[in-house]
Amino acid sequence: MQVRFFGIIGFVLIALSCASQASAECGVVKSIATDVKRRQCWPEPFATPDRAATRAPFATMVSNGWRRQNMLGDIYFAPNSSELTDAGRMKVRWILVNAPKQHRLVYVHAADTDEITKARIATVVQLANQISPNDVPPVLPTTIADDGWPAAEVGAIGRKYMESIPKPRLAPSTGSSSGGGGSSGGSGMSTSL
Repeated sequence: MQVRFFGIIGFVLIALSCASQASAECGVVKSIATDVKRRQCWPEPFATPDRAATRAPFATMVSNGWRRQNMLGDIYFAPNSSELTDAGRMKVRWILVNAPKQHRLVYVHAADTDEITKARIATVVQLANQISPNDVPPVLPTTIADDGWPAAEVGAIGRKYMESIPKPRLAPSTGSSSGGGGSSGGSGMSTSL
């Protein structure tokens, strides 16, 4: 009984001495508990931010791709003018009719001067009002590289390629053919029993 009494007294003294340090140790205990819980559910708390960071560049790439797709470069305007060519009018119509709704932005490649760029934007806005008066998308200037080719040049390359293809012809015959194939063994079998 005496051992039990001293054991209880010792426990109470230890508890009282720890009470003053409880606030400091409580943070340590909570930190350990948090670490244990994180390890038990790993990798879920960390997978979502990692996935978001992995996908983020793709959104930028898609946006840049649509900006290039919907860009009207110098080849879509008449030389030394802000008037659209036939190809430019068709491209604006395609953007307004066929492009997905969230990507219906028209970009005009910046010209040599601000006046020409503003005139080109005004021309595109006027055409967009004619095509779709209730749903005119924003027409924005852009400075990304204009890597397009004129349609006449692309057509000329295609025609030259088609002209360079040799005429189809049959292979020359190499002599007489037996037509029946050859023997495949087994025809010289002996029938003696």
